[in-house]
Amino acid sequence: MTIIGDDLLDKSASVLRQKQESEDGIEEGLSRDGTQPKEESEPAEATPDLSNLTFQVVNTLREWYVLASDSIANLLEGRLLQQSARDLWLLGRYYELGDTTGEQIIQGQHAQQPLASSWVSGYPPSVLKDFSRLIWCTYRSQYPPIAPSAFTTDSGWGCMLRAGQTLLAQAMQLHYFGRDWDFDWDGTTERDVLRRQQYIDIVKQFFDDYSSSSLFSIHRMASFGKQFEGKDIGQWFGPYGTAAIIRELAQRSDHDISIYTTTDGVVYLADICEPEFKPTLILVATMLGIDRVNPVYYPFIQASLTLPQSAGIAGGRPSSALYFAGFQGDELIYLDPHYTRPAVLQKQNDTYEQADLATYSCSTPRRLALSRLDPCMVFGYYCGTLEALIDLRSRIDLLADDGMTTIMSFDNGNSPGASKIESISRSSSSQSQNTDEGTGGTGLLVKLPPSPGSSDGSNGVIVEGDGEDNNSECDVAGTHSEDEWVTDI
Repeated sequence: MTIIGDDLLDKSASVLRQKQESEDGIEEGLSRDGTQPKEESEPAEATPDLSNLTFQVVNTLREWYVLASDSIANLLEGRLLQQSARDLWLLGRYYELGDTTGEQIIQGQHAQQPLASSWVSGYPPSVLKDFSRLIWCTYRSQYPPIAPSAFTTDSGWGCMLRAGQTLLAQAMQLHYFGRDWDFDWDGTTERDVLRRQQYIDIVKQFFDDYSSSSLFSIHRMASFGKQFEGKDIGQWFGPYGTAAIIRELAQRSDHDISIYTTTDGVVYLADICEPEFKPTLILVATMLGIDRVNPVYYPFIQASLTLPQSAGIAGGRPSSALYFAGFQGDELIYLDPHYTRPAVLQKQNDTYEQADLATYSCSTPRRLALSRLDPCMVFGYYCGTLEALIDLRSRIDLLADDGMTTIMSFDNGNSPGASKIESISRSSSSQSQNTDEGTGGTGLLVKLPPSPGSSDGSNGVIVEGDGEDNNSECDVAGTHSEDEWVTDI
């Protein structure tokens, strides 16, 4: 049985797009054979309609491909008849799934009664509601050309940039809303009005144009590709370049979140906390194998998504980027950016209806086995407070102490040759790997956060079985006031 592959689907979309552009490029006033058309000729059908139809066909083909390929892979791996795991994590939140009749949700010491599952997806409504809150960035079409090219869609080449956008969007939601949030789109209360506007403001940052509010548009991200990854517009981007592009765009904007990037896994605390701490998204770009992820990293990938600071992972299959938000058993739960939809247009006074932004949400979780992952990925961790940053360090250290192979470590000092960025982005990308023993700390004092697994309402990290870590390490440090309980890290 022949299965349509990701590259073939992308090539099909590219061919259809080129055909359409060639048809649109015919000189005005001339027919296809170069002769003057008759005056009574009906005008050609609108290009957007043809484009929408084209991408609907490609989207449908991809949907069948994903279902077929995943089913065949599960069959070959002997997973098709296995019972699904009962434990599910979604960005630091734990769900204990029951049978087809219900579930139990556990958060700290709180538990709810079992709820009925959806027979369509197999997930309870609470899981689907939580999943649908994720902002889903996908291929778009019919937007202004990305200068200096003529591209009006990123279908076939922009999937990693979209996965990076999705990761960043979740960090923004954590920053503005926290992990638990909800609002009535049509509500008139002060809270609903504020949350609706904040949600619109977040999504607009990923609109596909050069508007001043579109801080992380595909236009701006693709334009920086040549500088940070040597990629021309229209070429596929990798995780390392995507993280660097996000950092650079953040640096140039007046954003509330700082961006810290590392490519060797070492997080230098002083780079983040001096002269003062700001809410920070840490992006750890890494490669965990050659063709496939080395199995020693499986436990950490899963543990990473149990952390309350997790903003997800931008990774994917080989040659096909995805965004991972959680896991069930040995399968990661993901959002797929490979669905092309028309670009959403700017509206004056932000008069958006919920339906206008519906394509930025997905209610159908997909799963991918750890064994099928591409080894290149970007881990994201959002730390809104200094306590959250130090808590992240303590949790990562705890995983390492338990024998897990981790991908990051922390160092109290500044990175070698670190450059300080005053606005959104404080970046440190070290060229050599350093450990705590080799770099030494600065003796900075920080307030101790609650210990992992404490009964303060935060989610603990559950580690079961043996595991190993990644080849990189990281460190964070902070400031303090004299009246705080502090300790030297």
